[in-house]
This record gives sequence, C-alpha cells and structure tokens, in this order.
Amino acid sequence: MIITDVVAENVLKYRRLELHDLPEEGLIAIEGVNESGKSTIGEIICFGLFGRTYSLDQEGLDKLIRWDEPRCSASIRFRVDDRYRFEIARILDREGNQGARLTQEGKEEPVARGVTQVNEVLRELLGFGYEEFIESFYLAQREITTPHPHSHAVKAMAGITPMEALDREYAGEIREQQEAIAEARHETGQAAAALNDLAIDPQRLSQLEGEQEGLRQQSAALEANVERLEQAVGDYQDSLPEMRRTERRLGRARMARFLAFVASVLLFGGWYLVDRTPDSVWGRKLTSLLAGMEVQQTTWLLYGGALFAILFLLLWFRAGALKGHAARLRAVSQRLAGRLREAWGLRQGVVVEAGSADSEGLDEDQARIMGRIAAFQAEGPEVREQVAAELAWLRGEIGRLQEQSGRLEQALRVERERRDKAAGLERLIQTLEQNIAELEQHIQLRELGRELLRGAAGYRSQHFNRELRELVGRTLPLFTEGRYEHLQIDENLRVRVFSSGKRDFMDLEEISSGTQRQIMLAVRLALSQELIASMVAGKQFIFLDEPFAFFDEQRTSNAIKVLPELSDSITQIWIVAQTFPPDQPFSVRIHCTREQETLPADG
Repeated sequence: MIITDVVAENVLKYRRLELHDLPEEGLIAIEGVNESGKSTIGEIICFGLFGRTYSLDQEGLDKLIRWDEPRCSASIRFRVDDRYRFEIARILDREGNQGARLTQEGKEEPVARGVTQVNEVLRELLGFGYEEFIESFYLAQREITTPHPHSHAVKAMAGITPMEALDREYAGEIREQQEAIAEARHETGQAAAALNDLAIDPQRLSQLEGEQEGLRQQSAALEANVERLEQAVGDYQDSLPEMRRTERRLGRARMARFLAFVASVLLFGGWYLVDRTPDSVWGRKLTSLLAGMEVQQTTWLLYGGALFAILFLLLWFRAGALKGHAARLRAVSQRLAGRLREAWGLRQGVVVEAGSADSEGLDEDQARIMGRIAAFQAEGPEVREQVAAELAWLRGEIGRLQEQSGRLEQALRVERERRDKAAGLERLIQTLEQNIAELEQHIQLRELGRELLRGAAGYRSQHFNRELRELVGRTLPLFTEGRYEHLQIDENLRVRVFSSGKRDFMDLEEISSGTQRQIMLAVRLALSQELIASMVAGKQFIFLDEPFAFFDEQRTSNAIKVLPELSDSITQIWIVAQTFPPDQPFSVRIHCTREQETLPADG
C-alpha cells in the first residue's frame, strides 16, 4: 500500500491539510518544533485508514475534531499491488457518529459503505488491520520496545493468526459438541426412563388382539344366530297356514283314498261272487239282490271296481304328494326348533350342533315348546313370544360383547399408542446414540486438528524468529556501522546482541540507549518486512514518528541514509523529527509550524 494523497479538514490543529502527488518511492520528511502538528499528519493517516488513532481510544475519538468545529473529515488515496488505486474517506462528528466510504478509481459505485463494511473490505484489500499496522508500519512517538510475542500483530506477522483462529474455532466447536453430547446424553437418559416407565409387555398387544378377535367371532356368531332365528321364525309363520291347509288336504285325500279302496274291493268282490261263484251262499244272495233291483248285467261291477281302483291310485299319489309337502313344511318347523335349541344352548353355555332339535338338557317347558314347534302345533303368538325372549337375550349378549369389544378397542388403542411411543423412544435413543458417536468422532478429529495446528504454529513461530534474526542481522550493521551484527531472539522475542568488540552476546541493558533504539528500530523494520512477506501484496509505506529522538546527529544521518536500502518492499518512508541533518536525500520535505492551520500554508 502506497499513499499518493492526504486531505483532511478540521482534524486537531489543522483547519485544512492537503498533500498531493506524494512520491511512491523515497523519504518523506516531516519536521518542526514540538506541537507544530508533525504527529498530527500520522494520526490523520491512521484515522483516514482505520477510523481510529494510536493516541485516542474510541470513546475519546471526538478529540480529533478541531476546536469549535462540529465535525472533521479525512481522505486518503492509495495504491495497492501496483495496479489498483483507491480512496477511503471518513467523517466524524461531535456526537461520535462516523461515516466511511471506500471507492476504486474508474468505478462509479463505492466498493463499500459504512464503518463496519469498509473496515472489513479494507482488511481483505490490504492484508492487515489496525493492530498489525500499529505494530509494524506505524511507529508512533513513543519508546521503541520489544514487541509482545503473543500480540495479535506479531502472530499475524508470524503467519500463525489463521492457525490460532482455526484453533479457536475448533475449540469452540469442541465445546459446542461437548455441550451437545451432554444434552444428547441427558435426552437419552430421559428417553430411557420414559421407555422403562412404559413397561411394554411384548405379549400384551397380541393377547388383546386375540381377545378382540374372539369377541368379534362370538358377536358374529350371535348375530348369525339372530339372523337365522329371525329367518326361521319368519319362515315358520309363513309356513304355518300352508301347513294347516296341507294337513286338511292330506286328511281328505286319505279319507277319499280309503273310501275308493273300500268301493273298489266291494265292487271287485261282488263281481267275483256273482260271476265266478254264483252258487255260493254270498253269490246267490248278491244275485237275488241284483235281480230284485232289476240289474241284469254284472260287468259294471268289474268296471266300477276298476274305476275305483284307479281313483284309489290317484288318491294314493295325491296323499303322497301332500305328505311330501307336509314333510318339507315340517322341516321349517324343525329348523325353528333347532334355532331355538341353539339359543337355549348358548344361554346355558352348552355347545349344540347347528339346527339340532335334540331336547337333552332342556327343562320340561322348553322341551314341550320345542316339540310343539317341531310338530307345527304351536301357534304364531306362542312362537313369537318364545322367539322374542330368545332374540332379546341374544341381542343383549351382542350388546354386552360390543361393550366389551369397545373396552378392548380402547385398551388396544392405548396399547398401540404405548407401542408407538416406545418405538419412537427407541428410535430417538438410537438416533441420539448415533449422534453422540458422531459428535465424539468429530471431537477426536478436532482435537487431532488442534494438536496439528499447535505443532504447525510452533514450527511457524520458530521459523518466524529465525527469519526475524536474519532480517535484523542484515539491517543492524547498517544502523550501527558494523559494531553489532548478530542477535539472539528467543520464543518470547527477548533480544540479545553480539558485540564484535567484546566477542560475546550482551543484554540490551548493557548498551547505550541510543544503540538500544537502533537495535529496536531494526527489529521493528524487520517485523514490517515479515508482515509484508506473509500478508501484504506489493510495495508498502512506513510511518516513523520521532524514530531518532535519542540518536545523535551522526547516528541519525547514518540511519536516514540506510533506510531506503533496507527493503525492496518498503519504498515509501515517512519520517517525523524536529530537525534533520542538512543535505539528506529526501524526496519531499514538509515543514510544520505552531502558527499554521493549513498545510501547505496559505499564501
């Protein structure tokens, strides 16, 4: 990132500040006495880029606004990766309200609007944020001290920030998964307790279903008995008149048949006596009788006998037909008697063969009634009364069975619901146990990942320290004119320096404060180069506020000369000081005074 323009209004002492067409390579010197506004330029750059400064926290940020002014603003134009040019503009009012906008050259629409979105996009664009900037590219007016090894900025420079972020993410996932496991185990325990409370009997449902099926069969049998009994009594009532007519006709047919038989016998006998045995006593008597009746011919006796014989045969067939019809009608009465016998057997708990008219086990009245019905002797009212009593009992039994079946149906419904609930609990327990196993596997993988990340972070930290030593080793001789070349930097970034004069490593407390600042400045520049190498694409600027405060003129002159030679990546170097030695290779020299409110000065 290289700054090309800085514009500000009403920031601290400056009513307006404009720095345009800044060189992309070289030294930019800012000089002036104390309280002349030198450091303000650095704070303007810091505020313009990140919306905050090193000297002011968020709550006191309104102190940036120039006295008696309602608001301030800052705009920074910069180049990224030698190709893209951007402008970031920020405003701040007395109420603490901030606005921000990030635009790209050649595009009408802003890249981002709003403080949060601009900060997020800027971090992605630059490769670093405010914390990394303060610890590397921006040296505020303060003592140059050893950076804290566990600071966010140093971790970002070492390249372990993503690892730690992933490690924290894994740790958070592990906590969430452990909580999920605890919750799942709690739910499993509750489900198991609920399942135990159900106390499901594996045979209970089949027993209830068997009882229900038995009741259905009994009810169906009773309903069939009712239907058969109703049908039988209906048939009996329909057949009773026919049976009476058939009996009367059968009686008449039998009487006529008997008379025809007698007549035929008498006529055939008379013919036989007159024609075949005329000399017999009965033959003479019958001949005398016929002569007195003036009957001369006897053949009519033969014909008459034959006629009555034929009539007898016809009446015989008629009586047989009526008898058969009566027998068929009597089967109806037998069927009704059998249906009643079945009903009585059911009432007594006796199994009776369907349609049986056996009277065994019946009382005297029942046997008598069944006999009368079977003989078609019982009249309609008597039959209806008897059958109605049995139908009432059968229907009562059906109702009782239906009530019992309803209770069983309710019990079955409850048992099925219990079974369904138990099955659901079993599935839930199985799912929870599977989830627990998966979560435990995830935790193992995350733990392994954390272990690998810690190993990688340790290796990267060691590699970072080694690279830092190498970078400082190249920079330090330039600052110290070769008197100090080698450093020892441990994992906590504590520094010891090798003295060529003493031929040994020395603690920083053993050397002068000026030399300490030279060494720390070398360390700071090395950190900046590490950040560029690990996170920043392209060339970078650095802002050094009073880095030579404790340097003598010679050390200052030497440091200024070597700064452009330190890195190919750090090409734009801003340096703030009260005065600079003469004849220094500055690309731009900005002079600040206590009186001026604009920069460059008006007029």
